[in-house]
This record gives sequence, structure tokens and C-alpha cells, in this order.
Amino acid sequence: MNHDELETLPISRNTFYSLDIFNNVQFEKLAGFLLGCKTEIIEPGTKLIDPENPIQRLIILLEGELEVKVEAQGGEYTDFIKPGHCAGEMSIFDNIAPSATVSAKVTSKVLFVPGEVASAMIRSSHHLCLNFLQILSQRLRNNNKIVCEEQYHIRRMEEYAMVDPMTGLHNRRWLEEMYTREMVRSNKGNFTLTAFMLDIDHFKNVNDTYGHLAGDQVLISVAQTLIRSLRPSDMPVRYGGEEFTVFLPGTSTKNAKIIAERIRRDMENMSISLPDGNIIQVTVSIGFAERVDEDTVASLIDRADKALYHAKQNGRNRVCHNLGNGKMQLMEPSVE
Repeated sequence: MNHDELETLPISRNTFYSLDIFNNVQFEKLAGFLLGCKTEIIEPGTKLIDPENPIQRLIILLEGELEVKVEAQGGEYTDFIKPGHCAGEMSIFDNIAPSATVSAKVTSKVLFVPGEVASAMIRSSHHLCLNFLQILSQRLRNNNKIVCEEQYHIRRMEEYAMVDPMTGLHNRRWLEEMYTREMVRSNKGNFTLTAFMLDIDHFKNVNDTYGHLAGDQVLISVAQTLIRSLRPSDMPVRYGGEEFTVFLPGTSTKNAKIIAERIRRDMENMSISLPDGNIIQVTVSIGFAERVDEDTVASLIDRADKALYHAKQNGRNRVCHNLGNGKMQLMEPSVE
């Protein structure tokens, strides 16, 4: 190629060698292909790749910055292309319409390479092919990282949506999912399963006497004590207001009585420091019931709730067992 022909090329030799996409590629090997290409100055916001109006071409960024946006079910994802890198190569490789929108982030200078010319360039240069693979591999890693981060954030949001922000216990939404799963498992395998319903005695008096901040502290303290009194496999939930529920997998009536009384006693012995400096104590009432054949989450909780009501009607700070058929058994509080 003579000097006059080189003058008609859209980019100079120095620019060619400064671009990552042409790393280790011989200028003379591709100079003839570049004759069919052109450079343009692109204003900010101009779309270079549009899924609704696809044009098969390779876009090499010479100056400026390009913005890539992909819409997916999880939202919109944004990435940026720096000078020396390219866009549009995937559509050239697989001949499928682009899935991303590429626009100029700032005033930019780009080299447009027609799709058939880009394909011929790749076939003629082993190093150019390797450069494309390297760029695509890097993007794949970055995209995998983005996907993993997005999945992490989605999981975190789902977890937050299932946790009561005040007490840190799971909430009713979590209960519906996990209690149902545990109930199905227990019914199919004929495993023992016990449900507790727990209510803070005279909780309204705490709010009325000390204020709602004090009430919040009581709820937090009760939740913390409840967790300490249970096994890791148990499932405590803030049911609503001052009520809590617990599913205890693999727990028979005999063991449930021991656990319920331990919880009641631990609550009774707990001292709660309020924001105003006062120290108070509270008690709880507990009702429980063991799963019977074909129980549902609602029916088991309902029977535990009836036992709770019976405990509160008979002096509070008590544990009551729902025996079934309307029969209730109050347990005498133990003394350490």
C-alpha cells in the first residue's frame, strides 16, 4: 500500500497501535480492510446500537465513553466502554439482534466497521481474534460478578422482607412459607411438631406508663430471651404486636412442657433497662399444642392460641397445654 492510500485510512498508524483491540496486530495486515471504514464524532445521548433498529457493525471507541444498558427481569443494568474497546461484536459473531442499547455518554469519536469487514478482519488476524476473546472473557467475568452481586442483593432484600426490623425475628411472611414447609414434612414423615403461642402480660400498661420506646425495648428484650431459651432448630416468629409464635420440630408434649416452662421462667427473671433509666420486669403467658394428623399451620397455631387464651384467663404468667377436644391443662409455675 502506497503513501497516498495510507492517507485515506480513517485512523493513523499511531492510533491503531494505541487501541487494545489491535494489540499485537500488524497494521499492514488490516490497513486494507480499514479503507472501508469511517470515523465519526458522536454527540452525547446518540444511540449507536439500538435493539429496535439493529445495524450489524463493529463500533471501536477512539475517544470518549460509551454507555451500555441492558434491560432484564431484575431491572436495568449499566456498563461503560472505554477507548480502545468495542461494541457490537456479539451481533457479528452470532448474527442475532443486539440485546443492549449503546449510547455516547459524552462527546465521543468512534470507528465504524461494517459487519462483513469486521468478520474478514477477524479471519485474517489470529491476534485480533485473541483480542476479541480476551475482551469478551473480561466482560463475561464482570457480568458474572454483576449477576452474583444482584442475586446477593435480591436475597438480602428477600431476607429483610421476612424479618421484623425491631426484634430481628422472622415475621408472618416467613412464617407462611417455612411453617407450611415444616408442617408438610412433619405430616409426611409423621414427625412430632409442637407450636407455641406467647404473649407479653399487661403489655399495654408498659406503653401507657413508660411510653412506646419502652414498649419497643421490652419487645426486643423478650425476643432476645426467647432466642436464648430455644434450640437452633426452633423457629421463633414475631406474630404481631406483643405476640410471638414458635414451631418446634421434633418436639413431643413432654419436652414442650420443659421448654415452655423454661421460657416462662427466663422471662420472669429478666430485668429490662428502659431508655429513661428505669428497670422493669415482665412476664409472659404461653399456650402450646402438638401436631395431630392432617393438621395445617393455621389449625395448629389456632389450638396453641386457645391454650394461650386459657393461660391468660387463669392468672397469666402461666403455661397451658391444649390437650384437644376442648380440654386444657394448666402447668404450675416452677420455682428455681
